[in-house]
Amino acid sequence: MDNVMPSTERNEQRFGRAARLSLAFALVILLTSAAQLIYRYFLPTDGWLFTADDLGAADLLYYANLVNAPSGLIPMDLVTGVEGTPLSDYPPGETPPFWYAGNVVSYDISRNGRPLTVDVPIVHWTVAAVIRGLTVEPSLLIAFVGLLLLAAIGFLAFLKRPEDPAARALLIFVSVITAQAISALLPDGLSTGFDRLGSFLSGFFSYMIFGVLLAPALLSFTLVFPRPKPVIVRYPWLAYTPFLVGALILVALGITDMWQPGWYGTLLMFLASLVSLAHSVLTMRDSVSRAQLRWAFGGFALGIALFLLNFPAAFGWVGDAAYVFSAVANLGFPVMGLGLAMAVLRYRLFDIEVIIRRTTAYAILTALLALVYFGSIIILQQVLTPLTGDSAPAVVLSTLLIAALFLPLRRRVQSVIDRRFFRRKYDAEKTLAAFAATARNETDLDALTAELARVIQETMQPEHVSVWLRPVENSRPTPDSTQ
Repeated sequence: MDNVMPSTERNEQRFGRAARLSLAFALVILLTSAAQLIYRYFLPTDGWLFTADDLGAADLLYYANLVNAPSGLIPMDLVTGVEGTPLSDYPPGETPPFWYAGNVVSYDISRNGRPLTVDVPIVHWTVAAVIRGLTVEPSLLIAFVGLLLLAAIGFLAFLKRPEDPAARALLIFVSVITAQAISALLPDGLSTGFDRLGSFLSGFFSYMIFGVLLAPALLSFTLVFPRPKPVIVRYPWLAYTPFLVGALILVALGITDMWQPGWYGTLLMFLASLVSLAHSVLTMRDSVSRAQLRWAFGGFALGIALFLLNFPAAFGWVGDAAYVFSAVANLGFPVMGLGLAMAVLRYRLFDIEVIIRRTTAYAILTALLALVYFGSIIILQQVLTPLTGDSAPAVVLSTLLIAALFLPLRRRVQSVIDRRFFRRKYDAEKTLAAFAATARNETDLDALTAELARVIQETMQPEHVSVWLRPVENSRPTPDSTQ
């Protein structure tokens, strides 16, 4: 019994320096993306969903009014200028004097090839507009749900095996993808184009992140999945060299002010990831690794193939079909997540019971928090808006309410699920808690030993239980030694 390692020491060994740094990076990138989304949420906007008329062009093709404010715009209007000035002539990041919520601005547009001028109100984003933007196209909603699934798999894998390089690399990969998905919840357009900080944040988290962090994270993951390659075992620092390439891409984007380095760098690293996975398929011979690789390689290959459809659309190779190509490409990352999920579920890469238990709990928790959040926003807006004239306090108070409810509600939901669907685990935890209370108060060694054997038999159900106690040497001085 003296050789049993305390749980705190085991956790310290499991969560070593590399695991703590990986978790810290994941949390920082997610929280930073959420913070910049909140910042952009309060910027003035015209409230429309749009797409670029052509990559690198300033004109914007508007196709959905998310805020539902009365507007002179209609879907498929091509916005070419504001207040008589072409969009390309506005200095990036500078706010024109007319750009503020409550004002009405004159837009220069092209409608069915005819130039027109229409009045557009400038408003603030609303929660309903954010939800509408996510559900306006089925592919966007599918992509977002798929990314959430992928993020859940990545975090559960890391919490289960933080000492595994593949689990740490997967955590970084999914956190970067999720950070980009968070940023994409709000359109950028003129709202961020007329704000210096908003323009930089949106540019990084919505666009540059692909070449600077996402593609390097994917390549780093493939170098250590399902086991690190021999060269990585000899030189562990090589697993992080893709991020150096990402840093060089960031420098190139800043110096040249061109989008091509990011696209080409992302494309090359995605292809290198496929080559790395193919190398693992050809060189790893054990049955477990090969089974994992078949599903992972299949999911990644198909997912990347779908994602690569962005490139014909970006470079204008498919003409009017560019929008369709981009919509299908949104399914790329969910397909990658499905491939990983199949590897997890079929071949026990990680504990499936943990995944089902945690996924069920967080799905219910998310639904409950969403109901509380939107319900509190509606109620608080009705109460506070007549007093403050603004909906921002209602959003802030609702967010604080969700933060306060998260931990107690999570514990309550997890307890209900364990009691209803994972009774063995629930009973085992109750038994261990009762034994801990007994151990604190019991002074009879024989009774404590019998209780320990009973608890092991009840919780682990082994065929046989034996408790070995090391004899304690008598350290008290003998009568002869005192002379």
